[in-house]
Amino acid sequence: MNSSNTRNRYPTVDIDDYIGQHHGSHFLYTYRSVKKFYYRLDAVHLDIEFLKICRAKDIIPSFLWFKTANNDLSSSPVYKACQLKLLNVEINAKRKKLNDLKIMYESSLNRLRELSSADFFEHLFEIIVSECSYLIDEKRRILNKKLLSLCPVNNSTRYYNAKVVTNLSSRVLSNEELICLANGLDYSLPPKSINSMNVASNVETFFHRITDVYQHHKKFMNEQKENEAFVESDVRVLNTKELTLASDLSSLTKSFLQRGNRCQIQKHKFDFEQQHYRKLLQKLKEDTSIIITRPDKGRGVVLMDKQDYVNKIQSILNDSSKFSSLSEDPTLARENSLKSILRKLHDQGQIKDQFYYLARPTGSNPGRLYGLPKVHKKPVSLRPVLSSIGTFNYGLGKALTHMLSDLIDNKNMIKDSSSFVKDLHALDDHLSTFKMVSFDVVNLYTNIPVDKTINIILKELYENRPVPPIIERNDLKELLTFATTKSHFLFDGKIYDQVDGVSMGSPLAPLLAEIFLQEFEKKYSSLFENLGIVYWKRYVDDTFVLLDPKFSAKKVCAELSKLHPSVKFTSQEEGAVTHKLPFLNVLIQRQEGIGFQTRIYRKPTFTGLITKWNSFVPKIYKYNTISVMVHHAIQICSSYKALHAEFQCIRKISKRNGYPSNFVDSIIKRQLNLKYEPSAPVPPTLSTDTVVFKIPYLGKESQVYGKLVTSAVAKQYPLKKVRVIYDVPDRIGRNFKNKDAVPDELKAGVVYEATCSQCNNSYIGQTCRHLKTRINEHLSDQKKFLPQSLKIPASNKKKKKNSQNPIPLYNGPITRSRTGKLPSSSIKLYKDDIDELLKQTTVKLKNEQPPVPKSAISKHYIKTHHMFTKDDFSILLMERYRYRLRISTTLTSQHRIVKATDAISGGTISPGRVQYIKYVIIFIIHVIQNSTTTLQNPSSCSEYGLVMVENSILFNFQL
Repeated sequence: MNSSNTRNRYPTVDIDDYIGQHHGSHFLYTYRSVKKFYYRLDAVHLDIEFLKICRAKDIIPSFLWFKTANNDLSSSPVYKACQLKLLNVEINAKRKKLNDLKIMYESSLNRLRELSSADFFEHLFEIIVSECSYLIDEKRRILNKKLLSLCPVNNSTRYYNAKVVTNLSSRVLSNEELICLANGLDYSLPPKSINSMNVASNVETFFHRITDVYQHHKKFMNEQKENEAFVESDVRVLNTKELTLASDLSSLTKSFLQRGNRCQIQKHKFDFEQQHYRKLLQKLKEDTSIIITRPDKGRGVVLMDKQDYVNKIQSILNDSSKFSSLSEDPTLARENSLKSILRKLHDQGQIKDQFYYLARPTGSNPGRLYGLPKVHKKPVSLRPVLSSIGTFNYGLGKALTHMLSDLIDNKNMIKDSSSFVKDLHALDDHLSTFKMVSFDVVNLYTNIPVDKTINIILKELYENRPVPPIIERNDLKELLTFATTKSHFLFDGKIYDQVDGVSMGSPLAPLLAEIFLQEFEKKYSSLFENLGIVYWKRYVDDTFVLLDPKFSAKKVCAELSKLHPSVKFTSQEEGAVTHKLPFLNVLIQRQEGIGFQTRIYRKPTFTGLITKWNSFVPKIYKYNTISVMVHHAIQICSSYKALHAEFQCIRKISKRNGYPSNFVDSIIKRQLNLKYEPSAPVPPTLSTDTVVFKIPYLGKESQVYGKLVTSAVAKQYPLKKVRVIYDVPDRIGRNFKNKDAVPDELKAGVVYEATCSQCNNSYIGQTCRHLKTRINEHLSDQKKFLPQSLKIPASNKKKKKNSQNPIPLYNGPITRSRTGKLPSSSIKLYKDDIDELLKQTTVKLKNEQPPVPKSAISKHYIKTHHMFTKDDFSILLMERYRYRLRISTTLTSQHRIVKATDAISGGTISPGRVQYIKYVIIFIIHVIQNSTTTLQNPSSCSEYGLVMVENSILFNFQL
């Protein structure tokens, strides 16, 4: 019975009187018990959420403030620790009460269900929910008010660091907007909803990597084919382990999605601060006259007027020696050109499969240029940054980087600051008599001589090594040129080409810079000694040098700058009195004849911003934030005094970012124990294969889900190690986009939908190439079946006056001429005869097979005569990785199906279920217990221990 009929049958007001009169006091008591426990259950749940928020934000509720005989104790760490312990005890007590209430609620609910009919029970439950919802909302409002009153006193979020936000725009920020932005662009808010499609895609990909099920399925199908056994192509084969794991993952994921959605709705309603932040961010996002970005150095937030931002970038692009403007986008042409070269080299065996598939571009986009403000310099300029991921030569750059990485010589390289300090302390004491200088290469990447560096690489590979690479020298040179010099990008809707230097953003640029500088050092190392240099260590473009005090640092810098036209240096010398020099993030103090003292150095651009304590990220991320700083301090600081001072600095920084002091102290203690206490020997473990599992972070629910999935995998695949990564999707920075948007037609890796404008039927498909290419293929296939009106063009020849005169007939013999050609025969015909002959003549077309529709869109046209156009296509979602794209397409198609799943249906035009079903496993398994699974060829499956699942089960799952 539906709810409308139920309302008409039973009263909605004075329900207690109705129950007492018609069902008796026992029924009324049971009904009131259900209503009481329903409200108490939600009320206790709200209490727990309130207490957990207080604990997370380091807020002490008013009922935990107690008096002591000594008033000074109220500000002591012992008092605070006692409050935190009591808060944890209160949370645990509430949880126990919640479990007890659940039992009593379920018991009373079952009694009410037994005493009433199904429709009356449904009616009563709707009334209970309706009446209790007002009381629950009122309690939530009271708790929000309490939290608001506690926040200004106890919560560190009311404090904001003025150094974090730099406002260069004409917009005047309110105090609330400053507080919001001062959290940083990496600050995370709780997501309002869960992307179920993304979760499903993650689980499917994870299952595939754990089990290698696709490879096993191919092997099984090949064996069945060899044995001439019949197995339908729309059947997916799972062995016992795979089936068990699939079932476990399905049930765990379904439960996670249900719990996660409930919890997120609850958190979103409860956390007023997060809601307020969203409103502020939405207003800032809607202001198109400004841009919000991060600074060039350090963590922070910078606001600029958009026109000023564009003008500063344009002034950089106006340098014709570095950039040129293009009238057309060369992406497709350059992609096809590179594909052709790679295909030729692959066919010739000069490059291996791994190199070929990594370097081969598909669906490339132009690079996108943006700028980062240099707020530490006056006037403020912009550092141009090129986002080159997805460009036509990005994969080639990565492949060449792997190939050429062994050319790097680590002799003068600095790996990181910790290894630098270790090497520094290992130097002989007499070296501390030499003064410290740092040299910095000016604009290294843009000044690298590309041709010269490529020649250095080729000479090393083909002349200095006994065994040259398989690839020919000229071919490798061509690939290096493609990866380094041909770089175009998009800015402010226009296409530009970089014409000088290594391509900005190329993954090959750091390697080329290192190779060039190593060659520079090797060539001129003999001159270093003549310039008074006794020690030379370099980190990318920063060099630490020990110099003979007799030599001037400025003169040495000038001499080094003369050695090569592309390499210019700047220098910084140690303090004349303090003998201190900052290098990387280390402050070095030279003690003549004794050695070097080191401690942590923070640049003036350091804003003090770290991951906020109240940021909605896993606690392990916050732990790692402090742990890394503490570990770094232990590695760098060379004295206990410096280490103690650094610990105090870490405590101060963490306190300003809302971290509880006991949390920081516990990390410091643990890191010191790891440093000075010997760790227990770890027994050797079997080699394992690590598989990454990505989970959206929703709080505790995500952590529980990750542990359960890890446990389920360990039972079936003990040699597989699961690494859980929590995805934090809703960061503040994601509200502000400063890069040019790629046009839809040039987007690749998309799930798209084509909707018929006449009947609203839709087709869902996917492509790794440009959407423009796929649309043209669809429309070209449809064009084959469009009606073409053939018109015979009118003759341009003038009509003869004597058209009725007969053509003279030749009755003589037909003989060949001397040229070997037969003479033309003349037949005497009148116009009426010609017309009659044409009527009896049929034109015989070329013997061609009728076209077969390749696209479901063409099939739709054949059936309905509804024509698709380019405007009927739209993008549903984007996915970079091919396998995940196929999964997303299948799940999207399944989710959008309305009535049927045939090739042409009343709801969705499916792109062929059989084609995509083999990529989706998990979300068909959870219905097996409630469905009759048809096993085909059970005799052939039993010997393999396999279960076959029909693909139609997939469409029973509602995503």
